Amino acid sequence: MSLFECKIFSKEIGGNVSVNVILPLPESSDLFREIPNDYPTRGQKYQTLYLLHGGYGDYSDWQRYTRVETYAKDHMLAVVMPSADNSMYTNIPYAGNYYNYYTQELPHAMQSIFPLSAKQEDNFIAGLSMGGYGAFQAAFQNPEKYAAAVSLSGGLAPIAGMKTKNQDHVKNIAKHVYGDEMQYYDAEQCDIVSMAKTLSKSGKKIPLLYQACGTEDFIYEGNIKVRDELLALDLPLTWEEGPGIHHWDFWDTYLVKALDWLPLANSIVEE
Repeated sequence: MSLFECKIFSKEIGGNVSVNVILPLPESSDLFREIPNDYPTRGQKYQTLYLLHGGYGDYSDWQRYTRVETYAKDHMLAVVMPSADNSMYTNIPYAGNYYNYYTQELPHAMQSIFPLSAKQEDNFIAGLSMGGYGAFQAAFQNPEKYAAAVSLSGGLAPIAGMKTKNQDHVKNIAKHVYGDEMQYYDAEQCDIVSMAKTLSKSGKKIPLLYQACGTEDFIYEGNIKVRDELLALDLPLTWEEGPGIHHWDFWDTYLVKALDWLPLANSIVEE
């Protein structure tokens, strides 16, 4: 495995940003386990998972709190983990175009630097909590870019109505993104179910969807509501649940399940 910590300039955000990139390149254990693994040659690329952090997190979270490197190696999968602050992965007036960054600018930059496939069938997006919202948002608004999207304990219900023991941190994110009076919140552009309805009417091919949430999570009921609305639209949604709160124990476990669910080649692909 190889881990690249990148510092790149983002025109959309207006400053330097950090990105962690995992590539399943040869490592010492391959020799001892007699596992064939080599560097990609000309015309060979990696399938790619864009993996999004949650609120109050950053690009290093998945690296620090899960075994994502091991999972990436098992599936011969490149993993791109960007930072997006507390943006809800949304273009924020006067603060930065985070949506444009992670759906347009970032993939272009990563595919220019690393041997990553640009084909729709080779690209996937996933995230936890706020990142789960970002993953479904990207898939619903750019279905031609992703084969599948994964939301783990996703903040999929409208943030203004979200209930948690520490309500202040939710209010802080909502104000930062949508304004003190929610004046920048447009349901057609910001609400997951509204996005899904627009996509279902478009006639476009819809990416495969995987949604999971812990049964003791404070956003479990919101996830159930969104799940039912998405299923009513006949979207290709797989739902899983199990014991768990809003915590890395759940996300690490269900990241493994999600990777097993994804339509991966488990090998380098030909471009």
